[in-house]
Amino acid sequence: MVAHRDAAILSTVFGTFSAVLVVALPVAAVTAGTWIAVGAVAGVTIALLITLRWLQSVIVRRLKVRTYTADMIRRFAMAVVALVSTFYVLDLLEVEAGPLVGGLGISGIIAAIALQPVIGNFVGSMLLHGTRAFRPGDEIESNGVVGTVVDISHRAVEILDFDGNRVYLPNNQVLDSTLINLTADNIRRTTFEFLVGYDTDLRLIRDVLVPAIHGVEMVVESPPVEVLVVNLADSGIELRAHFWHPAEERSARRTASEAAIVIRETLAEHDVTIPYPQRVLHGSPDVI
Repeated sequence: MVAHRDAAILSTVFGTFSAVLVVALPVAAVTAGTWIAVGAVAGVTIALLITLRWLQSVIVRRLKVRTYTADMIRRFAMAVVALVSTFYVLDLLEVEAGPLVGGLGISGIIAAIALQPVIGNFVGSMLLHGTRAFRPGDEIESNGVVGTVVDISHRAVEILDFDGNRVYLPNNQVLDSTLINLTADNIRRTTFEFLVGYDTDLRLIRDVLVPAIHGVEMVVESPPVEVLVVNLADSGIELRAHFWHPAEERSARRTASEAAIVIRETLAEHDVTIPYPQRVLHGSPDVI
């Protein structure tokens, strides 16, 4: 995965590098010595990019820096190295960057408009890295997609959803829509709603359900479990159980499932039935 991302970055860097050469060569006095110098710069650039990868592993291992932070720094350093190398090559070719960029004129404007989504996503990646709203390994919900963040690239946020699919959301879409970081904290709350009959001793049921739910594996002690009466519905009395557990989605699902089983078993032990939706019809004796 890392090698794949690095290949994409290198491809982008040297694609830009080649495009600059194509534009610069017609106006440059190219000699054999110039070609040798350009090749040397390209070789040094490649060596520096490889060294940055090695430095990242050293920083993570010795300085205990987060891999996510070190990776972001490395990508920024790669962009700086590529930019410096490009301008140095232009200098070797005796091409002034200012007039070259200015000479693009209308073509540059058209290209900028055409590349607006690409540029927007690139800027979006910097904003996502800077705001630290989430990082690789976090579980998020955005644009109807729920899953684990794998990477934040220059184009999109890569998410592995809970069905095993890899989803790529453009950075701009993530920035422009509501984002929920499910694992921003270590724990989160689940709410479970259920009905009991009107003949139920509510205080008794509350007192037996709270310790029963507390006994479910992965339900935390604090904040405490709550069982509240929330509504007198048509078919029964609506109760709501709140309990906290580890934030990771798979743990949350297993905990909610086990809590539902415990609630059902506890109600059955106390002869409390969960009523079905029902309706009472009153007929007139005059109707045949």
